[in-house]
Amino acid sequence: MTSPLRILLIRRDNIGDLICTTPLLRALREHLPEASISILVSSYNVEVLEENKDIDRTFIFLKRRHDNHGHHPLSVIWKRWQLKRFLRKEKFDYILLANGGWRYARKLRGKITVGFQERDRPPSQQPDITIPREAPGPVEEHEVSKLARLGTILKIPLKNSLGPTYLFPNKILVEQQRQRLLAAGWDSSKPTIGVHISARCPMRVWPEHYFVTLIKKIVTAEKAQIVLLWSPGLINNPKHPGDDEKAASLLRSLQGLPVFGAPTTTVSQLIAVSSLLDQMICSDGGAMHVAAALQKPILSFFGASSIESWHPWKTPYIALRTPSHQVKDITAEEALAGFFELQKKITRKNQESSF
Repeated sequence: MTSPLRILLIRRDNIGDLICTTPLLRALREHLPEASISILVSSYNVEVLEENKDIDRTFIFLKRRHDNHGHHPLSVIWKRWQLKRFLRKEKFDYILLANGGWRYARKLRGKITVGFQERDRPPSQQPDITIPREAPGPVEEHEVSKLARLGTILKIPLKNSLGPTYLFPNKILVEQQRQRLLAAGWDSSKPTIGVHISARCPMRVWPEHYFVTLIKKIVTAEKAQIVLLWSPGLINNPKHPGDDEKAASLLRSLQGLPVFGAPTTTVSQLIAVSSLLDQMICSDGGAMHVAAALQKPILSFFGASSIESWHPWKTPYIALRTPSHQVKDITAEEALAGFFELQKKITRKNQESSF
């Protein structure tokens, strides 16, 4: 009798990257129901996988530049060594590399490593099975589609890995956020638009006064409520700069309007609040992919990232970008026009769904 396959998928990077991996995880589970599917992620993105039944085991790789895990740098080194030692003993049949990492994967001594061709490395420093990094054709490939090609090595039909991205909001956190917003005056029966003001990359930061202008016009035109989301903390924090000051200033400027603050300290909180929204306005990043995985229509501001590769997956969206690739150069008027165009897309989708 053949033993079930033991598969390890490595995805140690950002929140959005891991969310874009969820269609592949679903396809792996559906195509190989008896397989043992494990995933190696970082402490930064692990909350994306909360309640995900497509995975048997989750392993956390501690990164020294992230301090959210609460470990001393020496403890990080020790725990990483312990993890590597444990993973070696698992003797995985396949180690799938979602985004490079051949050097680390080799140390785990799995039977076969599968990954995309690593640039500027000789054949001896490539996964056992390599996939071209770029798909054929003139159009850039979306990250979800790219990962679907990874699954074909395990004989998963390409189309099976192209489903929507998905998340499972923590029900307790959702109710906590709901009650907090209700206490502030939020009406759950009225349309609610989330506006996420934080962005880790300076090129993706939209100016405060543009947010004020856009929110005022949306509230007036749509009779909608706004939930303002941001990453809490001080702007001068070298590791995790926050937007408490910017949010406080925005809330003062919008006083008297149906605008409710929702700082999110954790990814799980971000997911919980986002699940209560009808739409999202944000820069390209983790919050955008969270909203897409919850099937929320999105108006997104893009900097230098490829729209073709990273746009919201399988949900109505409008992506804005200027030739400068600086989000600050997108005007409030352009954002408002994009918002109204998004409303048209939503209407068309609703009409198509009704037939």
